[in-house]
Amino acid sequence: MGLTRWTILLTTAIAAASCAALGDFASDDPGLDEAPGAFAGRFLAVADADMAATAYADGRLEPLGADAVDELVLFENGRAAARAPASNSVISWPQIVDVSDDGRLAFVVETRGPAPRDIDAYDSVYTDFPEGSSLSVFAIGDGALDLVDKRAGLGLNLQSVEYADGRGFVVIGSETEGAELVVVEIGADGAMGEARRFDLSPDYLDTDQERRVRAIHVSPDGRTLAANVANRRIQFYRLDFDDEGLPRGAVKLGPQTDRIGGRIAVGKWTPDGRYFIVTDTNWADSALHMLTQGPGALTVLAPPRAATDAPRIVGKTYVGRSPEGFGVSADGRRIATINMERTYLPQTPFLTAWPGRRRYSVSLLDFDPETGALEEIDRIYQAGVLPEDVIFDEGGQNLAVAVFHRRKGPDRARGFIDFFSIENGDTLVSQGVTQATLRGAHDLVRIPYHSDD
Repeated sequence: MGLTRWTILLTTAIAAASCAALGDFASDDPGLDEAPGAFAGRFLAVADADMAATAYADGRLEPLGADAVDELVLFENGRAAARAPASNSVISWPQIVDVSDDGRLAFVVETRGPAPRDIDAYDSVYTDFPEGSSLSVFAIGDGALDLVDKRAGLGLNLQSVEYADGRGFVVIGSETEGAELVVVEIGADGAMGEARRFDLSPDYLDTDQERRVRAIHVSPDGRTLAANVANRRIQFYRLDFDDEGLPRGAVKLGPQTDRIGGRIAVGKWTPDGRYFIVTDTNWADSALHMLTQGPGALTVLAPPRAATDAPRIVGKTYVGRSPEGFGVSADGRRIATINMERTYLPQTPFLTAWPGRRRYSVSLLDFDPETGALEEIDRIYQAGVLPEDVIFDEGGQNLAVAVFHRRKGPDRARGFIDFFSIENGDTLVSQGVTQATLRGAHDLVRIPYHSDD
């Protein structure tokens, strides 16, 4: 999640003024039934065990105990089938897990490290967690996840990871100044080879408060990068390759976009590589705005094809408030966004009835892969705190949503996956079932089908 420090100050002040008790929760939060969801195929979820969602506001981590560690969870046919320890962090946008194009390997980067066991609160969860630097690689089997390789020291607070399909390397975004791009060679068995680091020389503006690259996304053909610069603009790059097929540099491809909306979050290329899509949370540099902001948006960009070209906005539409992660169907014709609404607000008497605090929403959109045009066709609301990602199943008829936890009772100590179906081609319907995870589910990725499945 990409909230900034002024948000912490606002919500902490509200919490202190209200003297809220932890047990005062919304009455419309159902429990978890852990029934399997209808979801064709397999997917992965990551969960960050180190903090409760409300730690963004009050710094209270609410530790789960010595045995609770971050984890990677394999889901098969709508049910959790395997789990493995995997250090990860919600102090990021939901883009820190990916899989190889053959569905056999999974990659998880560490944006922040785990909290020491004797720490139960931080002044700021954005700055006080230990720095993260590692990449973990897992083999995905039938009902199994096995750690193949892990390497630390790749960069500062790794922000994203994506596998370059068919090319044998992953692309990682780092906060290390002058080495924002990290490329790691991946063997067929998942073992890591050479790590290369490149200076992207992003053009920051004087008004940028977050002078860092927040994520790097590689196109389906593995040749073009889209970098989120300071949560405000997108810069495209063209990779240059050596004789072994590994990147040896990245050259700017056209100028940066103008500022896109309030605060951009997650980006994805369309399956055909024609367009790049990014969510805009519509968060402004104002504390009050976190209580009053309007809907967020999706913006569709046509990337430059030559160094002298400029990226173009070809589509934009509004969805629910605070959209972060989004999913694109396999055929590229449907998009679903997960809209956090204002569920990040703390539990205080003053905010109990504040609009958008109790329920998140999911937006379903039609997408024209030829023109880039978008249209929201349905939206559904559901109880839960800090949802951050959504994916389609193989057939494009069902959705899985990662939610950090509930507000009340024992379900506050667990994350979960909500499942939805698309009925009559255009209507979102809750399946009325959930699958529990460790607390802190925040990032999902669908596993491609391969012939041995």
